[in-house]
Amino acid sequence: MNVLRRLFVLFVFAVAVFCYGEGKPLVRATWEMPPRCTPFAEPRIPDLKEELRETGYRLVIAIHPKDPDESKGESVARDLYIINADGSGLKQLTNTPDKDENKPRTSPDGKWFSYNYGDYLVNVETLETKRSGGGYAWAPDSKRTVHCDRGGIIYTDVETGKESKPIPVKQRVSIADMSFDGNWVIFEIRNYLGARYTIDFMSSAGGEIQKMPNHPDGGGECHPGFSPDGKWMCWNAGGSLAIRRFDPSLPEGTDGKIITLPKDLLGQDPCGRWSHCGRYIAYVRISHAGSWEVHSPLHIVRVVDNETIRISPPGWVGHHWDYDWLPPEQE
Repeated sequence: MNVLRRLFVLFVFAVAVFCYGEGKPLVRATWEMPPRCTPFAEPRIPDLKEELRETGYRLVIAIHPKDPDESKGESVARDLYIINADGSGLKQLTNTPDKDENKPRTSPDGKWFSYNYGDYLVNVETLETKRSGGGYAWAPDSKRTVHCDRGGIIYTDVETGKESKPIPVKQRVSIADMSFDGNWVIFEIRNYLGARYTIDFMSSAGGEIQKMPNHPDGGGECHPGFSPDGKWMCWNAGGSLAIRRFDPSLPEGTDGKIITLPKDLLGQDPCGRWSHCGRYIAYVRISHAGSWEVHSPLHIVRVVDNETIRISPPGWVGHHWDYDWLPPEQE
């Protein structure tokens, strides 16, 4: 028995050495399927920039090649770039001055991203691009996108472009996201059920629209997004970025607890994108003294301790959700 116990202890020690070489935990992102999100897990490395460098995460972002003078109504087309999550290695993917490229959206399995609301599809590994004509949100199988048209909820096969028969809904909505189990979609509606702004959800099979509780601050609320595992959501709560659990078994879809990130750190009107592990959220930081009409730099916040870093220059990134996470480059 003592021999077996010693062998077990040696085995555990060997695993610990392998996994934690030189006293530091391995933090490289693995893009697990199904996703497992741990928003409030302790930091692996105190310095957020170093932790993000170790993860290997990247982001695809839509950037203006120069800062447009929006006070004069100037509009500058965006191009797509890839950048490491620590802010290094900015690489331009497209160069199309006559065409605006925006709203990149990564598939749940990390193998594709779409842009221009699903019109184009890009292979993350090869960066080959093709026309798709799908929707903005992805279905969890990463083979279809989903959107709501006048006829209802429609799935589009990204390979063939074939659309499903519409699933009737009582009100046309703009789907912002779909839960990882594929059972729920989330969106925002203005002037609905007695509230100026509401975050709402409904079954992907159609049926009643259900309103989520408004943020107690009573500001504008918009741009909700599920965590990759579908168990959390973040949204622009008007004064800052807010987080809560998503539980469709509860009458209001959540347990009522809201975590509001510090508005002095995040700025006004932030709209977030979750990393695949759920530890980080990317957002555009707009100064409280500034305007949401001015394009602003991309930041990342670590949820557990609110540490933030800026990863793009000011005035470059487009507005809400002109960015999304990508897995590490294959080694």
